Amino acid sequence: MIPRVGFIGGIVVILGALVTAILVPIPQPAVRQIALPVSRLLACPVGVVNLGETVVKVTDTEVFRVGLVNALPSEPTTSASVENPAKPVVVRGSATVGGIASYTEVGKIMMAPCASPITTGTWNGVETQGMDSALIFSNIDSTPAVVDVFIFGQTGPIALPGLRDIPVAAGYEQVLSINQLLSSETPISIQVRASKGRVSAILRSINDQGADWQHPQALADTDLVMVGIPGGSGTRTLSLTNPDSSAQATVTVGIIGEMGPFTPHGLETIEIPPSRSISVDMTQALGGQPSGIHLSSDLPVTASITVADRDIAGLSSQPALHGEVVLPPIGGILWVANPGLEEATVSLHSMTESGTGLVIETPIPAQSLVPIEFPSTGISVRIATTSDSLRTSLTLTDKAWSILPIYGGGIISSVDVPQLDPGLG
Repeated sequence: MIPRVGFIGGIVVILGALVTAILVPIPQPAVRQIALPVSRLLACPVGVVNLGETVVKVTDTEVFRVGLVNALPSEPTTSASVENPAKPVVVRGSATVGGIASYTEVGKIMMAPCASPITTGTWNGVETQGMDSALIFSNIDSTPAVVDVFIFGQTGPIALPGLRDIPVAAGYEQVLSINQLLSSETPISIQVRASKGRVSAILRSINDQGADWQHPQALADTDLVMVGIPGGSGTRTLSLTNPDSSAQATVTVGIIGEMGPFTPHGLETIEIPPSRSISVDMTQALGGQPSGIHLSSDLPVTASITVADRDIAGLSSQPALHGEVVLPPIGGILWVANPGLEEATVSLHSMTESGTGLVIETPIPAQSLVPIEFPSTGISVRIATTSDSLRTSLTLTDKAWSILPIYGGGIISSVDVPQLDPGLG
């Protein structure tokens, strides 16, 4: 009898241990994280040497290197200014490094942020009559690149000789004069695609009214935002392209203003036939007020807004701020749009010459547009957010008009250390 009791007692102990193991979790070791080697490669455009003057300003809170294409980079620094460079300026730094390039020629000023190279890009609303439009792409890598150029109009694709397999040698640039290739009564769209390598590309537009540099939209998308459209007189033209060769795209148009969002009467939706580019006058819809445009499409499309006022300016659909970026203090108004459904916050950390900093936290309500005065003095300005939906543009309307899309190199900078898998051996 006693052995049987012992056996039953042993079974009870074992069952109790099993239940305890199931109900009481075993403490796990704290998950360690490793920092990612996040870096950013930027190219800053330059103007025509001997005809004007280019100034490139770059800054960050971490060290970076800056130099001309095919030249030795500088020593590590946190602030740099390059005057009248003969070639594009290349910047290698952290995910937050940022820069602004400015070119002045005969009283006309063009400005653009330094941007990463691309493999695809599209500009919409390109004028070919009464406008000197030139596509400039540079190869800042050490290997050759090959570029194809595609043109779309209101009646469909426009085939022109010499636009396929354009070689761009390492460290060199190509200038493609659009208005010398064709003359169209209506705006066109231009798409570049690198079949080999990648390029830094920008559209240069000059007429009697002004001058502008414009970065492309990198990829067609179904959710597009353009923010920083200045108020005032003149015209505001929205241009869109449907790259799909077989299906019509339907685009829903929304405007984000300082008083909230609204739908423009008569422009609630825009239909774009396959492989077509169209332009719509948004002047009355915007009512001369600072605005942002939010587009939702059933098919991936590209979009740009062009401004003709006391100067000319253009802006392609832009990515989200996505983390943080550091810029030189150049003044102007930072327009922040929140197309999302939840409130977000953006912060500006301005570093002064004395080494002190001033932080301004600004809440951005859902579906709203908020202006923030951008510092014009100091060493640097860090723009940061934890939101993945905020769009920001720096708009300058003093001596000349420029709309500079602002975005960083990403939010995630660390990952969990992978767990050991015994099955891997």
